Amino acid sequence: MNQILYEDVKSQPTDIKKIIRFFSIAVIIFGVALLGGGIYGVMQDNKKNEPLSTNKPIISASVFEEDSVRIYVTHDKPIDRIVYNWNNDEAITILGRNRTSIEELIDMPIGQNVLNLTVIDNIGIQETYTNTYVLSNNGIDIIKPTITLSQVEVEGEKQIKITANDETEISYITYRWNNEEETKIDTTDESKTIIETSIAIPRGENDLTVIAVDSNNNTETRIQKCKAFPRPVIKTPRQFGENLTITVTDEEGLDYVIYSVNGKKYKWVSTTENRTEWTHVHKLEPGESEIIIEAWNKAGIEAVKFHGKCVYTP
Repeated sequence: MNQILYEDVKSQPTDIKKIIRFFSIAVIIFGVALLGGGIYGVMQDNKKNEPLSTNKPIISASVFEEDSVRIYVTHDKPIDRIVYNWNNDEAITILGRNRTSIEELIDMPIGQNVLNLTVIDNIGIQETYTNTYVLSNNGIDIIKPTITLSQVEVEGEKQIKITANDETEISYITYRWNNEEETKIDTTDESKTIIETSIAIPRGENDLTVIAVDSNNNTETRIQKCKAFPRPVIKTPRQFGENLTITVTDEEGLDYVIYSVNGKKYKWVSTTENRTEWTHVHKLEPGESEIIIEAWNKAGIEAVKFHGKCVYTP
């Protein structure tokens, strides 16, 4: 008969300590892992909730070796692209390639030109830069004069003021109305860079042509339509007893007249094309009357308003 013999071996204190130590270390490692994961998750959540920066790119530009513009762009976010052109010509794009600082040289065209530049970052925020640069042709002045035309009034008469400027020296200007003979005005000793003059505007609608020439024969031409119509004339009303006579004239043709007596308004409208005079007799009420008269001609020009008083005593 077979017997299974065994020996009951009692656990030693040393083995129990090892087991306890093993499980303690495992629990600590597991706890650290959980804590680390929680902290990382909170950090990621906080990062997601951070507002995006809305700072714009910073652009600086300077002339480099007289014929180029050096641009330097910095930003706190990746730059997507730089787009530029001269004088609104076709745009040229420089890829940012996620750089946060970019330095480029842009060739300058000859003459006076405007550089337009836009920087766009990776979330669409953009900044613009515009400046005018001048590049001469081997030291020769190639910039044209500038001509400015403005309307002024001299002693009640509308005139056109011509102003011609040049950055070096202006030589002369000419002007003419329609196809008439030119009038020439030379520069003066007082100023070599500017010529100013005011000229009367012929009646009606006319074309004014102004030409400015500088000392290097650079020429600029300006053509502008000018309209000049005289104002209607309101004659001082005449009173004969209760009758107040109002007369308005205009050489180009009256359009309408509005007058009021003590605040009560009356209006006359021309029914003919070339009505140059309107006369009207108004019956006055006894006492003092305040008279206001306004008039317009067919060109839309308003007369100088008349404002006065009269007294009718029966």
